[in-house]
Amino acid sequence: MGGLRKFMPVTFATYAIGMMALAGVPLFSGFWSKDEILHAAYGWEISKVPFLLGLFGALLTAFYMTRQVCYGFFCSYRGDRDRVPDLTDAAAFTANPPPTHVSRSNRIPHESPRVMTVPLVILAVFAVLLGFVGTPARPWFQTYLTGHHENVAWWGALLLMLVSTAVVFVGMGLAGLLYGLFPPDSPEERDLLERWQPSAFAVLRDRFYVDEWYEATVVRFYAGFSRFTHWLDAMVLDTLVAAVAYLVIGLSWVNRVFDEYVINLGFDQGCERLRRGGRTLSKLQNGQVQDYLRVIALALTVFLLLLTWGCST
Repeated sequence: MGGLRKFMPVTFATYAIGMMALAGVPLFSGFWSKDEILHAAYGWEISKVPFLLGLFGALLTAFYMTRQVCYGFFCSYRGDRDRVPDLTDAAAFTANPPPTHVSRSNRIPHESPRVMTVPLVILAVFAVLLGFVGTPARPWFQTYLTGHHENVAWWGALLLMLVSTAVVFVGMGLAGLLYGLFPPDSPEERDLLERWQPSAFAVLRDRFYVDEWYEATVVRFYAGFSRFTHWLDAMVLDTLVAAVAYLVIGLSWVNRVFDEYVINLGFDQGCERLRRGGRTLSKLQNGQVQDYLRVIALALTVFLLLLTWGCST
């Protein structure tokens, strides 16, 4: 990109407002929130380290946001100059559009439609005005949220505002000076800081190697732990489950053998014999007196025969 302020003026204006709000330029919404944080950090009696880190963060924010605006909207266009005619004049871009066969990545930069620019303008207006909702002069919104009004030490607050404002302008000035005087001429050209301090730029570009540290510690730990749990599940738990399953199957076979050859052949058949004997004896209990007399007579006959035989011997 580069030089987009000529071709996208609305986007440039709204982006610049958002940049100044994020950087904490006075009277923008980010200025009030940033100074509120710095004021709270400065009032922390335990240590002033958070306050100093906040100032350093404000300096870096102003620096990299100004660098980003210089890269995208200032300098010169760094796109494909061969396939798109006259890339130095926005009026020529509008009067002489590229042919339709030119790929989307090589088309002339142009302003976004209203569906994009209107929300950008609304956000830019809020980025300027919304910070005045609760300033230290009349913190009615903070009072509404907290339920009480805090008295502000005006001299201390003004001094902190001046210090934070100076830090913001130093960061913006450094970035504007560096990337305004030494702009890149092509997308392949290395960053100015990378040319000056390649080792420090590499650390910043690689995000202080946090991803590498995370990969070497947390990711490896969880990968090893997942392999251990896989082994535990496949070798230990599955073996225990299979052993329990085979034990249950074996007990079921023992139960079947006991049921068929002990219960069925022993108890069931014994009960069946008792039932048959009872059925046979029940025939004697038919309620016929004549049958009872015959049985008694037969029993007496047998009894007399036994007595006779016993006496004779």
